[in-house]
Amino acid sequence: MIKDNLSNCALYFGTHKNFEKAFEFIKKAVEENYPVGRYEIDGTDVYAFVQEYASKLRNDAKNEGHRNYIDIQFVISGEEVIEVCDVNSSKIKTEYNPEKDVEFYFDAEKPTSCMLNGGEYVILFPHDIHKPGIALNEEQVPVKKLVVKVKNNI
Repeated sequence: MIKDNLSNCALYFGTHKNFEKAFEFIKKAVEENYPVGRYEIDGTDVYAFVQEYASKLRNDAKNEGHRNYIDIQFVISGEEVIEVCDVNSSKIKTEYNPEKDVEFYFDAEKPTSCMLNGGEYVILFPHDIHKPGIALNEEQVPVKKLVVKVKNNI
């Protein structure tokens, strides 16, 4: 997991061949205030979702993992907590769905909590099980977020 703000995104361009493309999309989407929906960036290699929702109570959020895609989760407005743990520290709750590239996990004993405010993002790799969208201190707030999916084919 990497956590940072958009002004530092160029530091990570060398990490994956499509990160620069992903972050350029994020900058444009924020600047032009893209509405909720799915956006094609580079076919199935890079695509994105703009989402709006109320942050969730911790027990209502789900631990998820992906095998084929890296998530860049960028909070446009609002705030949320994302819990993250290594894939080896949690057990599968729902088997892998290859069409959606997702499997769900039971809560880990000691996840790392990561606070995201507007303008901040996390990069979540396939070994990072994550529980996004959690309300800080159980106080639900509106969140607008951009999730960019980057195929993990370095």
